[in-house]
Amino acid sequence: MSDSLFEPAREVPVVGEFDVCVIGGSCTGVFAAVRAARLGCSVAMVERNILFGGMAAAAQVNEWHSLHDMSGERRIIGGLTGEVIERLRARKAVRETRRREGTCYRFNSAELALLLDEMVLEEGIRPFLQTPCVAGIREDGRVNAAVIEDKTGRRAIRARFFIDASGDGDLLRRTGFGAWREESLQPASYQVLAAGLGSSEEAGALWRTGRSRAAEFDYPLENGTPWFSNVSADIPVLNIMGARMNGVDAADADGLTRAILEGRRRQRALLGMLGAAGGTMPQAIALAHALGVRETWHADCLRRLAGEEILAGATFPDTIARGTYPMDVHGEEGTLLRYLDGREFLVRRDGSEEERRWRPEGADAPPCYQIPFHSLVPKGAENLVVAGRLIDADRQAFGAVRVMVTMNQTGEAAGVAAALCLRTGHAPANLPPKVLRRALAEGGSILDFHSENAYEKTAVGCSS
Repeated sequence: MSDSLFEPAREVPVVGEFDVCVIGGSCTGVFAAVRAARLGCSVAMVERNILFGGMAAAAQVNEWHSLHDMSGERRIIGGLTGEVIERLRARKAVRETRRREGTCYRFNSAELALLLDEMVLEEGIRPFLQTPCVAGIREDGRVNAAVIEDKTGRRAIRARFFIDASGDGDLLRRTGFGAWREESLQPASYQVLAAGLGSSEEAGALWRTGRSRAAEFDYPLENGTPWFSNVSADIPVLNIMGARMNGVDAADADGLTRAILEGRRRQRALLGMLGAAGGTMPQAIALAHALGVRETWHADCLRRLAGEEILAGATFPDTIARGTYPMDVHGEEGTLLRYLDGREFLVRRDGSEEERRWRPEGADAPPCYQIPFHSLVPKGAENLVVAGRLIDADRQAFGAVRVMVTMNQTGEAAGVAAALCLRTGHAPANLPPKVLRRALAEGGSILDFHSENAYEKTAVGCSS
């Protein structure tokens, strides 16, 4: 039995008071903060890494999927995702790839992080970097403060409204709101930037040649194929998306440490394999600042989004996001990708693929799926919503909605909802969906919002 200590009670200084406090500075969290700030709120944002951007920047997962419906022609995602793509395009820091379901975007993760810094500072948001949220102070259904611990020490942030976009529920769980997780979590991965491999196609060829020597380099083939992505058309550096690591609990400190070290070991082994295959040893240029995490905890919210609703394209009165990324579920056999149009791909762990159909050819299929706001509202919460992968969604639904272009929208919805709740006095559970959807549309989100039969235009902002 391990020993335990009792920490003495202590006074915690308050570092500031804000309208909104966002925990987690991923793109989802930054977008929540920016939307709230643009509606007149004073905003604090707490991020445990040194970079804003989460998986997109710190973990170097540098692809955003289609902003269009399944036809590839009709735009369904706008807002800050679209704004960021345009600003990266002006920096020549994003590349577009046309696919069947629409255009996808590969970007320079470092340029994205720099752009997010700009956006945070432009909107007057108070940032707290390299700062974990370690506790929260709650009274009944209201969170009164988030407790942080940084280089200065233990401090508290008071706010009228809180958004937990931490991915792991750092504030949600530490203030006692409900959370749950799957018995088998989606796998994690680790990324590295490397030079000396040529193009992504050349690196892929080296992989196919070098994998025969996997045992020599202690590289586990059963966890799938790494993915090679050009950082820029003008820069001879590849982003290597590491093969999946199963059985990782990234919300557990010891498990996270083991996974990061194993991810780096595997990338070193992979570079050795590729060097042996090509005759020239490639070198790591930069290591990701965070593990690529797909899933840990989910908030217990007013509505749990179901896989059947995703595949059917179910509509909701409180829809705040849309997407088309396939239902992407990782299992013991491999990765199953199930598209709305009926296509299905099984990518086995050995890299082989099987194409089949789950919906008959020619059958009616929805153009996209939808995400309801109530999947972001924890039960009993009066001034707290979640955003990002804390969304309440079952295994199948989460496999589809967890990607960044979809989660970005939940951040925008959370930020707008916070401003509206402070303006109207509503708790999140009672916020009129049409008011929320109208405000999102007015801020640039594409929600097909129609003015007829809607509430009269409502002034929004943080002042009551």
